[in-house]
Amino acid sequence: MEVWNRETVPKVMEIVSNRLPQRDLISLLLVSPWLYRTLSSHPSLWLVLDFHEMNNAGNRLVAALSVPRYQNVKHINLEFARDVEDKHLEIVKTKCRNSLGNLGVLNLNGCQKISDNGIEYITYACPKLKAFSIYWNVRVTDLGIKYLVKNCKHVIDLNLSGCKNITDESLKLISENYQELEELNLTRCIKLTDGGLQKILLYCSLLQSLNLYALSSLTDEAYRKISLLNHLRFLDLCGAQNLSDDALSCIAHCKELASLNLTWCVRITDQGVISIAKGCRSLEFLSLFGIVGVTDKSLEALSSFCSNTITTLDVNGCIGIKRRTHDELLQLFPNLKCFKVHS
Repeated sequence: MEVWNRETVPKVMEIVSNRLPQRDLISLLLVSPWLYRTLSSHPSLWLVLDFHEMNNAGNRLVAALSVPRYQNVKHINLEFARDVEDKHLEIVKTKCRNSLGNLGVLNLNGCQKISDNGIEYITYACPKLKAFSIYWNVRVTDLGIKYLVKNCKHVIDLNLSGCKNITDESLKLISENYQELEELNLTRCIKLTDGGLQKILLYCSLLQSLNLYALSSLTDEAYRKISLLNHLRFLDLCGAQNLSDDALSCIAHCKELASLNLTWCVRITDQGVISIAKGCRSLEFLSLFGIVGVTDKSLEALSSFCSNTITTLDVNGCIGIKRRTHDELLQLFPNLKCFKVHS
């Protein structure tokens, strides 16, 4: 029995612990000295620090990174964690930097007490960072992005959604330093203009995902250049009130596009949608919510070219489309599973 406890139980727990949440895994350390030694000796169990929505997360982060088992952490999630401030990230920079040398993913979404200085502190310690997300932070400015591109040269996934104080200067920095960028979220970055976006479209040609949700001031001058993104699969243009059929026809050159959100793109008519149907034949997700200028002609074109691929189609509020019942849509799109994206 003693041999079984010492040898078999730790091996079984090691296998099981790979599937456990971080909190449960830490609790297992307290079960017995044998488990503590076994679990602590396997680095693969300690690659993630998840403090999302937790209280006192700043102090928790500093404490965790001071523990040897977290010296090779790859992913830190502080999404909507409370009590994370610049001072905590400064401590991480000065005392825990060695633990972050291999960090690849950093989620600071909703951490609204972090400023440009905090970004400088944490990114300084993360030279291998590939994914950085700081959604809903109005304290971040172009200076924070300057620190990011200076300290982290390998970012391919960047979420700046809701960072309302960044300007075209940030997009210039991103375009010059992140030409391997694959995902970019600029939702509600309301100070951006056509000029800044065009730099991204010209230099970040490997983009696969681009979120321009609620950027109503952009115009066709920028939208036309989206056609340069040959690898684009996801595009959110919700609220693009200046988007015309002509620009949408240019976007139709993105042959790999699988997800397209045109909600409240009020200038669009059948002409633009038919261009998308003919050009984007891998389309799986399409929202036309609230567009009164499209008719059944759009559905007929989409059915002709994308009937086997589309699984999500929202035409609610499209008063020009008469064949809108579930049964009628299923006749046109047999693989349709979702009929409503917006509520």
